[in-house]
Amino acid sequence: MILANAIDCRIKDLERPQQCPQFLNADPTQRWCNWYIPTFTHPFFGGVMTILRIAAYLQDKGSIRQRFLICGSANRTQIAELIAKPFPHLREAEVIVLNSRRAIAEIPRADYSIATLWTTAYILLKVRNTAHKFYLIQDFEPLFYPAGSTYAQAELTYRFGFYGIANTQEIKRIYETQYGGMAHTLTPQIDPAVFYPPRQPPAQSPKRIFCYMRPDTPRNGFELAASAFRKLKKEHGSAIDIVCAGAQWNPEQYGLGSTLTNLGLLPYERTGDLYRSCHIGLTMMMTKHPSYLPLELMACGCLVVANDNPANAWLLKGGTNCLLAPPSISAIAETLGRAVVEYDNLLFLRENARLDVLARSSWATELAGVLAFLNHPLKSS
Repeated sequence: MILANAIDCRIKDLERPQQCPQFLNADPTQRWCNWYIPTFTHPFFGGVMTILRIAAYLQDKGSIRQRFLICGSANRTQIAELIAKPFPHLREAEVIVLNSRRAIAEIPRADYSIATLWTTAYILLKVRNTAHKFYLIQDFEPLFYPAGSTYAQAELTYRFGFYGIANTQEIKRIYETQYGGMAHTLTPQIDPAVFYPPRQPPAQSPKRIFCYMRPDTPRNGFELAASAFRKLKKEHGSAIDIVCAGAQWNPEQYGLGSTLTNLGLLPYERTGDLYRSCHIGLTMMMTKHPSYLPLELMACGCLVVANDNPANAWLLKGGTNCLLAPPSISAIAETLGRAVVEYDNLLFLRENARLDVLARSSWATELAGVLAFLNHPLKSS
């Protein structure tokens, strides 16, 4: 009820043209980019990190001034410090907290305005003092909710008429074919300074298995993974060591005290070391984006096991660079069991995965494409 009443739009908002190229500053060095982002507490989560990475590139290579509009209650100083953690030169960026009607009414003009979550798109929809409106779509966000009011509110944003920056080709396909939008593909990359193969492979035994587990995030399939691990541990005992990370939670509360170890929320730079210590990585994603985890695990030499999700077939190819499991407890446990028992024989999967990651373009190439799209959206989609 809170979301239904707080996030709203009128028919005239939907009918009004959203792109006003005549407002674009003729001098590229005097242009501003307004980012509409929700408040956050950790800058190294994949979605936030991608936003900041793009902003840093636009500032450095495009000479575009960056402004972050925080949609919700937040401490401006703290947010500015978080933004500068991964990209210190973003200290130059302006930070404004949109926590009142007055703050929203006084949003400074911009040449480019970018919504980054469906709730922020509703704010941008009503903004009139910008040349171009974009939507950084990092997943099919309606699926974050059951089919209902909130699902419908999220889905409606794909019909707002913003230019899309789609994080994966599947998101671009959905945005264009189902909603009539126009989008540029931003293909996920990895940071090679953090994610790279180990100099020495991990010890043969026990086989260490990693999984990103957040009980309060349905799209990560916590219930299936937890139950599959319980079954797997019962079958393989001390021959396996299961570790997880991604959130603070107590395994004892879920009956997993003797099954796995939760390392909580790790610093970004330590995640690569963790992955390199593991033999196998289980990634579970039920929405239309694979997350950055499979790429990072592949780069660190892990054998990836993932739930079979057709939306992610562009990256995860079962029997070629990973193992895919149907989304059932027994099927996941059986596939993980195969990864444990046949680990040495499945070296070709790990090698193919490593080569697939190396063959990807680079963040520099991908971000250059975003910059070109911002400047010429009708030419470089």
